[in-house]
Formats: sequence, structure tokens, C-alpha cells
Amino acid sequence: MEFFAGHYISIIGSIPNHTVWIENTPVYYGIQYNHAGSLRLRINGEKEYVAEGPHAFLTYPGTRFAYGSADGKARHHNFICSFGSRLETYIRSGLMNLHRDPPLIPIHNPEKFLRTILAIQALFRQPGPISPRAILLYEDLLLQMYESSQEEKKLPPFQESFFISLIDRIRRHPEEEWDFAREAEECSITETHFRRLFKEIAKLPPRQFLIQCRLQYAANLLISTRESVAEIAERVGIDNAFYFSRLFKEKFLTSPLEYRREFIGKPRGEPS
Repeated sequence: MEFFAGHYISIIGSIPNHTVWIENTPVYYGIQYNHAGSLRLRINGEKEYVAEGPHAFLTYPGTRFAYGSADGKARHHNFICSFGSRLETYIRSGLMNLHRDPPLIPIHNPEKFLRTILAIQALFRQPGPISPRAILLYEDLLLQMYESSQEEKKLPPFQESFFISLIDRIRRHPEEEWDFAREAEECSITETHFRRLFKEIAKLPPRQFLIQCRLQYAANLLISTRESVAEIAERVGIDNAFYFSRLFKEKFLTSPLEYRREFIGKPRGEPS
């Protein structure tokens, strides 16, 4: 079975002592990874980018790339080139951001990134069709690049600790009445800026994050208590039981009572 149809790896390599300066307009889409040494990159003959150590970037058809060592010394270069309709899915979703600025992504776990590339290379060299696991690992590489790019957006230490503490308190006490306008004031920022920073850390806006925490708390109560749905809704901070049930079904794709039956079974004597 073709679990990952529409993605084909054409060439892959790992060169520990790479000294060649490369200039080309690629035919394939490529993940280029500088594991060690200095790197210089120019795209379409315009702005030049320079980096030291573990950095990755994407190459793609229709664009002129020029890259190599920034200091003339050998560097550890790795690459994977591929093609196919499945890559369009990565591009549309943002997982494969072709026009990121700056294009060089610092890799925060370089040994893991390199191990993943080498594992794909080993699978690629096996006889026969490419293993589906190679494509799965390729997608993991894209995710590692995305996560590393997100880690660049670090907040000042005092703001980061404030939001980490706030998020932890919401997780532990989602049933409380949270006033995010007051939290923004305490952090000395506007509500709009507060929501943006909160989303950077928690990956959800504050109100949505609170609702998700309340629903997770409710799911635990449905399994660990015999309280009614209305009682649990009120206990987690959602006064309207019908609204609670609708939110619960949106998250868990089943009603609160069906969720309870799924995990603890029907009480003795209850009809089928």
C-alpha cells in the first residue's frame, strides 16, 4: 500500500567535508542542512545571508540559489531532494514555507536533525521502492524546521516567565473566573498584544485555551465521578449545560454521556 503517495525522493547526501560552491536553479524541492562550519547563501542574486553552525534552508524550482562556505573552509553539508504532488500539501499548510524571511533556520537540536537525515539516507539506499518510513521521517524533518523557526520568537525573560506561569495556573484551575484584561494590565501590555503573546506560547488564544482546559477537566470528571453533566459543566466553569455539551462534542466528537460510557461502561441495570 502507498501510505505516502505523491512524494518521491530523487537524491540524498551527507558530505562532512564539503568545499564546493553551488549555483543552480533546482529541478527538485530540497532540504539543505549545514550541520557544521560557516554558510553563505544568496537567492536570485539579491540579499546575502551568512550563518555559522547548524542551519537549514529550502531550495525549490524557479529560483536561483548560490551557497557554500562563508570562510573558504570545509563544512558539513547535507541535502535531500524530492518531488511529487504531496509536496504541494506541505506548502499550502505552511509546513514547507518556501518564502520564509530570513530563509536560514537555526536548528536547535542538530544531532537529532542529522540523525533523521542519515536514517532517510539509509532507507533510500535499500533496494526496491522507497520505504514509507523515509517519507514519514522527511515530514518529521519539516516539522523540526518549523518548530525551530518558532523557537526563534523568544519573549523577554520576564514576559516569558509571566506567560508560562499564567498558562500553568490556568491548566491547574480552569474552573476559576479568568480576567484576561486584568492579566494584560498586570503584564503592562495592551489586550491585543497580550493575546498575541499568549498565542505564541500556548498555541491558542487565551479564551480558546481556557475552554480547552475546562473541557479536558470535564472529561476527567466524567470518568472519575458520577456527577451529572450539568453538575460537571458548572464545576468546570461553564454555566450552560447545553452549551457545555456542544463544546464537548466539538472537541471529543461524542457527547459527554457517550464519552463516559465509552471509558467506564454502563452502570449495572442500565438498558442497552
